[in-house]
Amino acid sequence: MIDDLFETLDSDPGSLVGAGWMDEHAVNSSFFHRSAPAVAQILMAALPSYEAGAAREVLLEALADLCSGDTDELVAQCQAMIRPGVWTFLEEIASGRSSVNASFAFEIIDMLGEDDWVAFAREQLGDFLPRALLNDDD
Repeated sequence: MIDDLFETLDSDPGSLVGAGWMDEHAVNSSFFHRSAPAVAQILMAALPSYEAGAAREVLLEALADLCSGDTDELVAQCQAMIRPGVWTFLEEIASGRSSVNASFAFEIIDMLGEDDWVAFAREQLGDFLPRALLNDDD
């Protein structure tokens, strides 16, 4: 699965946008498989290799999906793999490369419960976020 994912990210990343490629591999609906934390770790390791475009969108969307779900213990394990990337997500927002990717990055920080960084992003990086993310009503 992972090798196929990277081959597609390299050749045709647009085909993966919104495609639910993790279904039945790492997640089943909103319930996670035991492989989900390992998938989160692999995606975090891959993120620096894809600086922009549809491939980065696919990775950020998948990481956002892995930050929430109905399998509490596995979600917590996924979040533990993703949490060290808070700086990467803040950089994504500040880069101004993509409002879609900035939205995913912001949502990840928010789902990780990093309230101080959420407030920082809203206050200092608000020009790079969609207006809907700027209010404090969660």
